[in-house]
Amino acid sequence: MGDRLQGVKAGILIRILASAYDGLILFGLCFLAFIPLTIVEQNLGAAPHWLKGALLLVISFAYFVGFWVRGGATTGMRPWKLMVAMNETGDSLTWAAALVRFAGLIITWLSLGMTLWYVITKDTGHFLFFIAAAIPALSMLVMVLSKDRSTLHDLISDTGIYKVSK
Repeated sequence: MGDRLQGVKAGILIRILASAYDGLILFGLCFLAFIPLTIVEQNLGAAPHWLKGALLLVISFAYFVGFWVRGGATTGMRPWKLMVAMNETGDSLTWAAALVRFAGLIITWLSLGMTLWYVITKDTGHFLFFIAAAIPALSMLVMVLSKDRSTLHDLISDTGIYKVSK
């Protein structure tokens, strides 16, 4: 991936926009995937919650990891000309790096979701609220304060999001 060498690290706003776009696409994919499950549930009874969670995880994994490894960018990253690459070499992500990046991303997003849930239900006194709120806050703080604008999942996977000129 020679474009990485000509790219610069993407800023926080453009990454949030790309994440929002990816979130909308992922919502649509999950919606489509759950249509057959809903039809089956109407005929056979409710599916276990773990099965629904596993389906969400598999769809998310296939979307993010598949795009990162195969094309270097998700659909949400492409309009803003963003690419994900290994920091040291600029190469496309390996499956191992993509898996580590995905795990960090999912932990951050789940923590953000838990934080929002505790805020909406006004249960901010719960001890898990502070743990859940700390992870996405720390990831954003690291991104704002680091010179290369890396989030926690960038750091643990040694990857980065770059704005490229192509």
